[in-house]
Amino acid sequence: MTASVPATLPAPAVAAVKAALHAIPMNATVGVQITDVGVGWATGECPDTAPFRNHLGTLHAGAQFLLAEAVSGAAFAGAFAPQLAQAVPLIEKLETHYVDRATGDLQARAEADLAQLPEAYAQYQAEGRARLVVQVSVTDGEAKEVMRAVAHWYLRARPARSERGVG
Repeated sequence: MTASVPATLPAPAVAAVKAALHAIPMNATVGVQITDVGVGWATGECPDTAPFRNHLGTLHAGAQFLLAEAVSGAAFAGAFAPQLAQAVPLIEKLETHYVDRATGDLQARAEADLAQLPEAYAQYQAEGRARLVVQVSVTDGEAKEVMRAVAHWYLRARPARSERGVG
């Protein structure tokens, strides 16, 4: 994780990113919530509920994975908020490392390397596509890190209407 000062987004952009991620049915089912979003960073949470516990009585790795994917997606969307009206964000890969059992509610923070944003913006401008790596840390109700993840996100411009065969 970087120690940089978080960059802010306009309130409507924050609300749009949160709404998009909260509207995903699986996120809603598990209770994943995005709590804050900035340019290239985001935070989120997931409650510890009985249906999502594993055979050890701790929060299932799948719930941790879902939170990591959602918070990394919010950070990525925050980085590319101005482009999202004409582009599609897609996750390519989420590398996970479970480091401890998850007890209690989960918190997560995702951050992209802000120094990589100018190059990613230039690539999107020139080619209509860009990639960005987002680091994620998930902690549990005991404030211990339980998972680390590296999310590889891809942004591609939507085809123009005429390219889709629509006049």
